[in-house]
Amino acid sequence: MTGYAIVASGTTSPLVQAAFMSFTIEPLEGGRIKMVGTLPDQAALHGVLHRLQDLGLGIVDVHLIESE
Repeated sequence: MTGYAIVASGTTSPLVQAAFMSFTIEPLEGGRIKMVGTLPDQAALHGVLHRLQDLGLGIVDVHLIESE
């Protein structure tokens, strides 16, 4: 599993919470959200990114979280 931090434009609505239940989601200033979670592979990451776009959320930043 690989950890990711994803920043997207949008708000933490119940729909967003339900769509990304495996992620910790926190609101940021400026109408953005930060999602942190783990995914099994890059295909799963692409699925999350497509889901964000399908919900009308813009992808601002994606970072790999290095495991210690």
